[in-house]
Amino acid sequence: MENNQFKNLIEILDREYKAYIELKDLFAEKRELLKKSHSDDLGVIDNKIIAINNKIVGINKERENLAVELTGKNCNMSEFIELAKENAPEYTEALEERKVKICKLIPEITLLNNQNVELLKHGIIITNKMLDTIIDAFAPQGSYYNETGKPDTRDMDMWTVSEEI
Repeated sequence: MENNQFKNLIEILDREYKAYIELKDLFAEKRELLKKSHSDDLGVIDNKIIAINNKIVGINKERENLAVELTGKNCNMSEFIELAKENAPEYTEALEERKVKICKLIPEITLLNNQNVELLKHGIIITNKMLDTIIDAFAPQGSYYNETGKPDTRDMDMWTVSEEI
């Protein structure tokens, strides 16, 4: 195995980490937009998130291809580190550092994404309540009838006197 392959792996992991940082920043920006109810800008952020996600998928594909070259199968970071310990010990520490950095970043991204989902759910609830209020305000009001079958005007006006026969 060539040391050059481990060098390429480290470069791939660095690009993957940078992409995850970009994704985290976009999720944080989206959270702020959701908190401030700036829904006009959400589409732009979502398009950027999709683009970064596609970039990450491409980088992961490169890592998988390199894993197949090195081991004959797709492997995880721990297997890369073990392989480096056996074949290129000078890259072991660099791989371990990248593993820690990426593993630390993933829960942060997950938390931000979960917060965004909850904010979206809350926004939907608020929007539904607003729509219900608007619909109720403009919907034609039916007459309310009392037990004798006559219109009940008690709720209409405090100054109206209603006399029942």
